[in-house]
Amino acid sequence: MTRVKAVATSKPAAKKVAVPMKKTSVLAREAQAAKKRLLKLRADTKKAIEAAKREVAKAAEAAKAAARFEKQAAKDKAAAKKAKAAGAKKATAGKVAAKKSAAKKAVPDNKVAAKKAAPKEAAVKAVTKKRAPAKKVVAPVASPEAAA
Repeated sequence: MTRVKAVATSKPAAKKVAVPMKKTSVLAREAQAAKKRLLKLRADTKKAIEAAKREVAKAAEAAKAAARFEKQAAKDKAAAKKAKAAGAKKATAGKVAAKKSAAKKAVPDNKVAAKKAAPKEAAVKAVTKKRAPAKKVVAPVASPEAAA
């Protein structure tokens, strides 16, 4: 039977030091160039980050301005709707007042006609019958005005 161990017993081979193929002066020059590239990259990155920050600030300000504009537009729309509703209420109130005055004018005419046509008791009954519907018509109209 062959035994398999989880841990390797052989020692790792010693690392071989890479022998440079170029002269020291060439390697030093390359190191300087790499350093220069790194500094340039850092500067470019910094500039890019600053530019991105400016763009973010601009976008945030534009978003705030748009939100303010939309809020104002909503307020204006609500105010216009309210004004329109108020105008409609005034118009209906005018119509109601006209109907009310017309009803008041019509009731005395009915009284006169009833007095002429029938005896006094019959006239009283006719007048009360005529008044009852008029009160019912006026009562519902009065409640919306109170609500306004």
